[in-house]
Amino acid sequence: MDLLERARALAACPLFTDLAPAVVIRLAERARSTALEAGERRSTDDSVWVVVDGSLVISSRAAVAIDASTSTRKKHGGTATAGHVLGLVRVVAPQTPALEAIAERASTVVGVSLDDMRDVLEEDPIALAALSNALARLLLDGAQ
Repeated sequence: MDLLERARALAACPLFTDLAPAVVIRLAERARSTALEAGERRSTDDSVWVVVDGSLVISSRAAVAIDASTSTRKKHGGTATAGHVLGLVRVVAPQTPALEAIAERASTVVGVSLDDMRDVLEEDPIALAALSNALARLLLDGAQ
């Protein structure tokens, strides 16, 4: 995935749609894309992951054992599909338990390190406000 494809993938994410194009490009410059095969794992220990396509079963490490099956993880967690963001809360609250994600099928994710995400948002308070507003809007929409 080249820079513009990473930028398009980030811009397609509902949390990032209100970010200025320059901010999305800055994030995309620092991002890396990864193609996952079914069963491959990623965690939010040090990265924020945006699901581009496919499906990941997610759960908090605090909720299930490290060797838990996919069905157990699904029961205690959920599923992330295209447009979902994993680990963003760890940017502002690093003490939050990390998530473990396992690809249910072939999937593509774009990852940005927590430090890079923090740097971009600290450089641009308007971007941080836009991200906060998008998160609040999505939380309110989900509550209805």
